[in-house]
Amino acid sequence: MYSTVARAGVRQGLTSPKQLLDEVFESRSIIATIDLPNHLAMLSRWLPEEFTPDRLIYSHSLFPLYAPFVPEARRLQCMNWLYQGTQGAAHLALGVAASRIKSPRFVRYCPGCIAAQREQYGEYFWLREWQVAGVESCPEHGVLMDTRIARPLIERHRFIAAAPEHCHITKQQKGMGISDWITTQVRQLLVRPAQASPSFEQWTEYYRSLAYRLGFYRGKAQVDHSVIKNKVLKVWPAAWLIRNCLMPPSSDIDDSDWLKAIFRKHRKSFNYLQHIVVHQALLDSHWQIDDVLDEVSRKPARKTPHQIKVVMQKSNCQTSDQEAWFALLSSCPPKQARKTSPALYARLYRNQRDWLLDVNRRHAQDKTNANAPRIDWDRRDRENLQALRQLATFLKANKQGHRRSRTYYLKLLGNLSTLEKNLHQMPRTSAFLVANSESVSQYQIRRLQNAYDDLRALFDSPPRWRLLRNAGLSEERMMEPARQYLENLMDTEHEVQRCRK
Repeated sequence: MYSTVARAGVRQGLTSPKQLLDEVFESRSIIATIDLPNHLAMLSRWLPEEFTPDRLIYSHSLFPLYAPFVPEARRLQCMNWLYQGTQGAAHLALGVAASRIKSPRFVRYCPGCIAAQREQYGEYFWLREWQVAGVESCPEHGVLMDTRIARPLIERHRFIAAAPEHCHITKQQKGMGISDWITTQVRQLLVRPAQASPSFEQWTEYYRSLAYRLGFYRGKAQVDHSVIKNKVLKVWPAAWLIRNCLMPPSSDIDDSDWLKAIFRKHRKSFNYLQHIVVHQALLDSHWQIDDVLDEVSRKPARKTPHQIKVVMQKSNCQTSDQEAWFALLSSCPPKQARKTSPALYARLYRNQRDWLLDVNRRHAQDKTNANAPRIDWDRRDRENLQALRQLATFLKANKQGHRRSRTYYLKLLGNLSTLEKNLHQMPRTSAFLVANSESVSQYQIRRLQNAYDDLRALFDSPPRWRLLRNAGLSEERMMEPARQYLENLMDTEHEVQRCRK
């Protein structure tokens, strides 16, 4: 979808990014997003009827890579966000923003595919699979090449089309077999139609049955994680696992081991690449991601059974385990105590669960209340106001520079996110920002004034087009107050010239 919007700008001859946003989205605040574009309901209005928002999401974005692996309610919520548009909510909910697997640093392309596009269509366009983490080569032509277009995009509002200046036709190195494994499965995900997502319970049951079917069990119910880990390390090169942040930890007691977590009870979603790594290691080439998803969907969606609450008879005497737990809580919080003595915690959870949860809850509550007054917002408000006044004095002495918006002032203070979320607790800071923030029209007027001052050294009466060029403005993007200011400026110049004559 990103490529389609970019090519629309080229076809219409629109060189201004904001003008393209006005034409397509009727808004200048849209962020050009490569993987999960939003505001698709607005975009679909300009397309034939068969291009519904659902089709745009599943056929022209990377959403199908994540949709099968998140709960159904979250999938539907993310689709709704992509229809309307939110500030990165879909990336957060799908786990993209905080994933251990990072997106490629640059927009990528395949020179062989680009050459074929030019022969068949007469123009270039970006393909979805080129921008997928883990896909490092094209099975037909070879290793993908990086452009100089960084991700995330430096110019957030610019849709950049695939063009010869970005996509040089060069000789490619031979492709990698590892990447071909991933590409095969990724292509299946990208063309998979919209379907309901399996639940966490279904994924849990599937991986347990997979381990049991392959014989990776110790005893009757314990997964043999060491055998699975050895399989993964044997099939996937260590350098590749490290590069993609998928190397299992060397310690067997590390809680951050994703490979162990995927075979335990699922409490969170796992990335498509993690599923591919596991299945390729255990099933070799005899598997397809489509078959896996179909099998998971057929698993019974078991509901968590209601727990029978056992009423424990109160007793004045405590067991040795309870006394030991109290001793631990006297020196550390419940979570740290659990890590310090996991066997003790397990015995108490199994035998005195209600007592354990009650003690932990009271201990945590007492500590929370003791630390309640954490931030003196009134003092912080006064400190921020003083800092903002100093910044304003400095900025007024310098006519050049960025627009002095509310966000700009808060960025200069630091901790932008914290300040924005808590402005309601800092009335002095809020009042200062309302009074001193520069609007877009005020910013344009300042740029025109700066351009006029600079050009007066070269011209007695600077022409209008030079003023606009030096100010970085155009007739289309100039707001009405700035236009009126420019008209008054030009009228004054003409009057001065007439009087001199």
